Amino acid sequence: MSRPLKLVLPASAALLAALCPPAQAADAPQLSTITVTAPGAEDGRPRSKGATQQPATLDHGATQSVTVIDSQEIGILNTPSTLDLLARVPNATVNRNGGIAGTVFLRGLNSNDMRIPMFIDGDRFRGRNTLQFMLISPTEIEQVEVIRGPSSSRYGSDGLAGLINFVTKRAHGNLDQPFSLNGGEASTTYQSNGHGVQGTVALEGAGDGFDLRVYATGRRASDYDSAAGTVPNSDYRSGNAGVVLGYMPDARQRFEASVRVAYVEDGVAGAMPAPPLSISRREPLKVKQGRLAYAGEFDGTVKALKASLYVNEFDTLITNHNETNPARVIDTRNNVIGPMAYGGGVSATIPWATTQTIVGMDFMHERRPGSETQRSTQVRAGNGSITTTTSGYDQTGPDQYQSNIGAFLTTEWQPAPKWTVSAGGRFDWFRSDVKTSPLPSPNLLPAFQAAQDTTQTATTGSLGLSYRATDVIELLGSVGSSFRMPWTSEMFSAGYTGTSYTIPNPGLKPERGVTVEAGTRLHLTDAKIGLTAFRSDYRDFLENIVTTYQGLPATQRRNVGRARIQGVETDWRWQFTRQANVYGNASYLHATNRSTGRPLPSIATLSGLLGLQYVGPNDAYALSGEVQWAKGQSRYAEASEYPAAGYATVNLYAQLQLDRLGLAQAGNTQLIFSVNNLFDRGYRTAATSSVRSYAMSDLNPLLEPGRSVSVTVRTRF
Repeated sequence: MSRPLKLVLPASAALLAALCPPAQAADAPQLSTITVTAPGAEDGRPRSKGATQQPATLDHGATQSVTVIDSQEIGILNTPSTLDLLARVPNATVNRNGGIAGTVFLRGLNSNDMRIPMFIDGDRFRGRNTLQFMLISPTEIEQVEVIRGPSSSRYGSDGLAGLINFVTKRAHGNLDQPFSLNGGEASTTYQSNGHGVQGTVALEGAGDGFDLRVYATGRRASDYDSAAGTVPNSDYRSGNAGVVLGYMPDARQRFEASVRVAYVEDGVAGAMPAPPLSISRREPLKVKQGRLAYAGEFDGTVKALKASLYVNEFDTLITNHNETNPARVIDTRNNVIGPMAYGGGVSATIPWATTQTIVGMDFMHERRPGSETQRSTQVRAGNGSITTTTSGYDQTGPDQYQSNIGAFLTTEWQPAPKWTVSAGGRFDWFRSDVKTSPLPSPNLLPAFQAAQDTTQTATTGSLGLSYRATDVIELLGSVGSSFRMPWTSEMFSAGYTGTSYTIPNPGLKPERGVTVEAGTRLHLTDAKIGLTAFRSDYRDFLENIVTTYQGLPATQRRNVGRARIQGVETDWRWQFTRQANVYGNASYLHATNRSTGRPLPSIATLSGLLGLQYVGPNDAYALSGEVQWAKGQSRYAEASEYPAAGYATVNLYAQLQLDRLGLAQAGNTQLIFSVNNLFDRGYRTAATSSVRSYAMSDLNPLLEPGRSVSVTVRTRF
């Protein structure tokens, strides 16, 4: 462990001790008052969407745009993929490359480029930017929280366009009884497209101040069908499991320990050349997680305190089969070891007068061992003989390390009853290091020696203003800066072909952005409408530059890119009767590479969602229908993508609560039916990646799934 990180844990403990007054037993609420649930948790029964969404658990400013997808919405969508949840967010577009695999574009930036960080329960989940969203199943999630816009001044690196947080489920129960297993849930889903099956079982216990949830979930499907036919190599199978143990000494404090594992095997769909000429698979993709957390509320100087420690370990085996040259068939097995990442943080909420301030720090250390590759080459001679050569597992690069310590402060101040001022600032320190063996060529040794033990810093800030002009109208404005520290895989990338080099660049600077937003929120009795306009200017984006090294051609990552992304977002909910709700969102986006003056790729100019929900008498059933739509791309990056046509897909959902439909013996059991892409439209999103060196086809860019009928049986016991 590096010396600065050795200081973090003692410093965090000291901060906890200084800020947290001893619990006063005489004043502590008694256990009989405690009922433990996850934030936003409910029993899964049908209910109206209402005029307002569930509150987010993440700290965020009053002027920031936040979307929350709650457990009711997750349950009725009947999907095995978190991508389908994220596709519902304003200005979010999915780049699908498999049954449950893909990345997300948010406000024009790609999670695959490490510009939209992912969190689980408020802690950073960093290590598989291309594959991370299939490492968590919707059945594990209580709610999804998406901050749209810069988030670096609170959460640090990578938050250029926003961030995504998945809040996992906790046990339900009353803690004043002796501990016992008091229930749980079970569900199974069948999906017609790909003959997909998803199942979950969870056991829950509570009592004596403790709560416990133990669960396992599995997903699997064959190749899915688009409107044009079967998509080869889009199958998957996955298994996840976890344990969450909580302890509440009183109603205002909670300690928590959790472990979680995820395992996925899947194929890469839409890659060129298409199967059977080229087949790429993850066999498997794995992660192991552990976490300790604390949350408390107090009556002293500190109103609230949060702290956590976590460790995540990733491992992936990627297999590739290539027979584009029938005389030379190549199979590779690439064992991507790690990273092993651990970190944590502590924050304290300190109110005074009309101001509420949050101060805290967090840290992260990541170790990326060099990958190991095995290569098998089968040469077929003209006389029919076959010669096969196989290498051992050889480490293809040196171990890499990166550490980060950040300190932040956010505050909200009400100088007058109608005015709220939000401000925040953060300082980050990074240390990056790399070993000098093995290297693709000994000639790269001087470059790697110069790349060792480098440090960088970054400072970000935000300022927002909210004015409640009337009880209905709220006016908003903000400006915020953001940054992305280059990952070690970018700083220390290297290669040698015999005639050219890829050389490391330890001097890479952070990518930086500044975003200005203005908007309004309408707070009506039965409706809420939000409207936000934004402009983001980015500089120092990383790009590959052609140079020379030791007299030979070379490529190197450098900070040369500039971009401007601007747009408008609106979302709304209107509970126009007790039983009926209309909801949706719409987005406009315009993005330009300011270095070339050309459009950025993967931009959905106009897109949105419109839905209608009806909840029956006694909340016995809920029916809803939605249209997801996007305008075709008329402005696109011609050199790197094929344009996506416009589309509109219709999805229908029905949730039946059996005990309220006359089957009292069924208890809290639901039947959920859904039809996605009702009219079997053939479409692809603007974010779907293209390979311009191959002709446009049903697989390039990849078509989205066609019509699918799903049935779920879910019960809480």
